[in-house]
Amino acid sequence: MYGTGVCLSAIIIVAAPLPLPEPASYGKQIMQTQIRSSAKLKLFLCLLLTAALLLFMEAPAANAMAKGTRTVRVAFPIQTGLTQLDEYGNYSGYTYEYLEEIAQYTGWNYEFVEVSGDPNESLLTLMDMLEKGEIDLMGGMLYSEELGQQYDYASYSYGSVETILQVLHDSPQDITINSQAPQTFRIAVAGKGGQREQELEDYCKMNMITPVYVRCEGSEEQLEALKNGTADMMLNVSMNYIEGVRTVARFAPKPFYLVTTKGNDSGLMEELNSAILSVEQANPSFSSGLYEKYFFPASDTLYLSDSEAAYASTAERLRVGVLVGQPPYQYQDENGELKGISIGLLDYISQQTGLEFELIPFDSRDEMYALAQKGGLDIVAGIPYNYDFAREHGVSLAQPYVSSQYLLMIDKELSENSIKGKRLALLSTSTYKGEFAGNVVPFDSTLACIQAITRGEADYTYVDAYTAQYYTNLPQYRKFKLVPQTYEPRKICFGVVKPGNWDLLSILNKINSTISETDMQSIINQNITQKPPASLGDFVFEYPVESVAVIAGISIAIIAILLIFLRQRAKMNRKNALELKKHFQVYALMNEYFFEYNYDTDIMFVSIPPKEGENQPALLEFNSKDLNGKDAEKYRAFLDIIRCREDGIHEVRLLCTDGCRHWLRIALETVCDNDRPVYAIGKINVIDKEKREKETLLKKSQHDSLTHIYNAETSFELVSEALTGLGSGDMGALLLIDVDHFKSINDTYGHLHGDEILREVASLLEGSFRKEDIVGRPGGDEFIVYMKNIRDTRTLTEKCASLCAQMHGISIEPGKHLTVSIGAAASAGGMTYSKLYQLADRALYKAKELGRDTFYLSDGSAG
Repeated sequence: MYGTGVCLSAIIIVAAPLPLPEPASYGKQIMQTQIRSSAKLKLFLCLLLTAALLLFMEAPAANAMAKGTRTVRVAFPIQTGLTQLDEYGNYSGYTYEYLEEIAQYTGWNYEFVEVSGDPNESLLTLMDMLEKGEIDLMGGMLYSEELGQQYDYASYSYGSVETILQVLHDSPQDITINSQAPQTFRIAVAGKGGQREQELEDYCKMNMITPVYVRCEGSEEQLEALKNGTADMMLNVSMNYIEGVRTVARFAPKPFYLVTTKGNDSGLMEELNSAILSVEQANPSFSSGLYEKYFFPASDTLYLSDSEAAYASTAERLRVGVLVGQPPYQYQDENGELKGISIGLLDYISQQTGLEFELIPFDSRDEMYALAQKGGLDIVAGIPYNYDFAREHGVSLAQPYVSSQYLLMIDKELSENSIKGKRLALLSTSTYKGEFAGNVVPFDSTLACIQAITRGEADYTYVDAYTAQYYTNLPQYRKFKLVPQTYEPRKICFGVVKPGNWDLLSILNKINSTISETDMQSIINQNITQKPPASLGDFVFEYPVESVAVIAGISIAIIAILLIFLRQRAKMNRKNALELKKHFQVYALMNEYFFEYNYDTDIMFVSIPPKEGENQPALLEFNSKDLNGKDAEKYRAFLDIIRCREDGIHEVRLLCTDGCRHWLRIALETVCDNDRPVYAIGKINVIDKEKREKETLLKKSQHDSLTHIYNAETSFELVSEALTGLGSGDMGALLLIDVDHFKSINDTYGHLHGDEILREVASLLEGSFRKEDIVGRPGGDEFIVYMKNIRDTRTLTEKCASLCAQMHGISIEPGKHLTVSIGAAASAGGMTYSKLYQLADRALYKAKELGRDTFYLSDGSAG
């Protein structure tokens, strides 16, 4: 699809993130070298190759599926985001990780070759080494005929780069490109002319945009033009990450490849092709995942629009209604001070936005909403995320900030399998409208429900996991059995009292979307792991013997008191150990994995939810000092993450206790004492299903929902990619197929019958072509087929004639069969999609002029 010029521009695009001269001068240098001399062309090609290298490398083959002894020498220039080294000399980057994934299939070992000199010199050196066969592979190469004559390309790309338009991330102006109305934008560009600028021109023409160019020397000047207001947006490439900007448009995608020495007959390229295909088939989103990891880092920075910022700076103190008695979400401590997750989040919002809140506690829900309806409140904290509830109480719901699984809380002496007919303690304000197995006994608070079970006034209740964790810290509630439920989790949010301010609701939602998991988990942990104050009665309830001993010991001599003190200290140590075990058992009952690592003892506890058919959770305890052999290897990767002290979220695929590898999301937080790490605590979620769902959604987005063949967008991308890969002497063919008189079929037999006809046509086309050919439905009764690697036009003619005949086998009604018209055009190297489609489209209309039920080739051949 792209010619040499586009390829060279693509090289500039890929190389943009490199620590080279300013992108504008760099691109200009490369373009001029191609024009002036072949030697400078070689420099340019080298830069292209390096840019490709930026996308290349996935290291050790320790976990390779196939054992092999091949050592592959790979060029490794230091390129941020693509091929890079950390302070410990560890390899990383997009290309590095992709190569490492390839090694899992091939069993390769890698020898990474670095050379001295500035970036341009090192690229020239590495390119010469590849041409001479001194190294085996280089990455990040865009295809052109010149490069194709010097190097052998892999059959499949391993990524693509796009040209993009970006604005300041904190820009209050919401720029939206509207292709239906003329628009004028000032666009900061690096240098003058070049392929990227031509791509921008094409994009602007398509979207009715008049670009006003602001010429800059490099990306720093482009960014400065955005900041000082001389430009509305800047031209960039997707693999040149710049802090503080966001993307508003993407266009002109270009694939890049791995290349080897011309004529390399060692079998390396065959193994490489098979491995790339296996990687993409096993995980179609693997490349996009690497791109997001290295070039699209998630942002937890809050940006407000002009309107939102004005509201935050001028709003009076907002009155927040807080219904107390709902620990750990919102409650009053022994000093009457409001505490809880909701309160902690309001403090966070105040720090981030400058908004001030007046917290008004309520014991009665009715009193709180009565005041809200009179205009006495602006926000209600800690309400259920339920639309019916919101309508009934006159509030607008912000997005939920907490989602927690429900647990059945029941006395240990009772069975969770026999609750039918039992007494269910339930909040009188519950929004649940379904049926219950037990008989409902209403209470005003969660604490009242739990106490009712203790007093024998009820048999069981339902609480969420965070509430259960809070109350089971109290001795009198430890006798309860907690059973995870499969109901929809409890969701808690803020409510803006109607008629509320739009900007306020938007700010609350932005906070919810930008707060990091680390900050949110910290707020939650501070409120559920903090043990509520226990009374003397609580202590006597749990330790009756020790309490009597303490009371009796008061009358004993000083020595006896000292002995009792020492004895109590030993008891407290055992109590703390039991507390830890109990905590992890509660965690496991939540059907989630939690862990705690002690830096001093090097001991880790991991809670494991009960397996199917089991009632009790498992608590895994191990000392890494005692691990050896296979056990050490099994847990080393997990321990490395825990010990890294990089608090936050880690998504990794690790070998687990069941002997299988799983995708895990690890939320890690380090607890320090005077900057000395003491504990590492966190939560583990198995996200295999989430990963699979992402892969399924990607597949669905590429196929037509009616016929289940490729849709228009995917067909265009695949055909364009195939055209880009056409070499000199290669031939393909594009077929446009229209169902004759399809509108008449719909009008006569109905749309359902018409849809069935389209599905039969799609099925016939899929069965008539090879697996590597592309079969799609752009829309309506039109189908598109691209045949790869055909021998000659005679083959194409025979295929078209066969298709016309096969279509007669599809019956419209008894005695009447289906016919189609086919327009076909052969493709050759250097041909663009639009040109090829135009030829096939003209041929299709010629076939229709010939009376339909026939085909016509763009070279004049007809059926």
